[in-house]
Amino acid sequence: MAEGFGEVYREHVAPIWRYVRTRLPSDTDAEDVTSEVFAEAIRSWDRFDAGRGTIGGWLVGIARHELADWWRKRGREVPVEDAVVEGIDPEGDPESWALRLDGTDVLRRNLGLLSPREREAVALRFGAELSSEQIGSAMGISATAARMLVYRAVGKLREVTAHD
Repeated sequence: MAEGFGEVYREHVAPIWRYVRTRLPSDTDAEDVTSEVFAEAIRSWDRFDAGRGTIGGWLVGIARHELADWWRKRGREVPVEDAVVEGIDPEGDPESWALRLDGTDVLRRNLGLLSPREREAVALRFGAELSSEQIGSAMGISATAARMLVYRAVGKLREVTAHD
């Protein structure tokens, strides 16, 4: 393994998986694509240039390419109703699980009200835990535009959720 890559993997695997998971229909698909992201990252580790951005942003760029390849092979975009919020444990307290599951259903339904661009920004912010600067870089917009995009998307979700 490339020098220092183990620590990069440990630090970034969870945020990359969460980002990928928001864009794919199942945990298994997300695990497969996340594996491909890190396999590609290790193959191209010697080409990473810290002067051009952060490791997290670089990994998200690889993830975006891997996601595009995955969907190109299948010919469609992720159905919003198939997105998942991690952390639901049916083996724990059943009442809490039911409440969280209901909240997840509401969130899934409401994500469909966002534009694909807004969903991408939300996935990058809350899935991959990227900063506004990193989101802007990944989406080809300014950090201010990225911040506003996320802010408006979250505002739309809050407004709709308040009525559910």
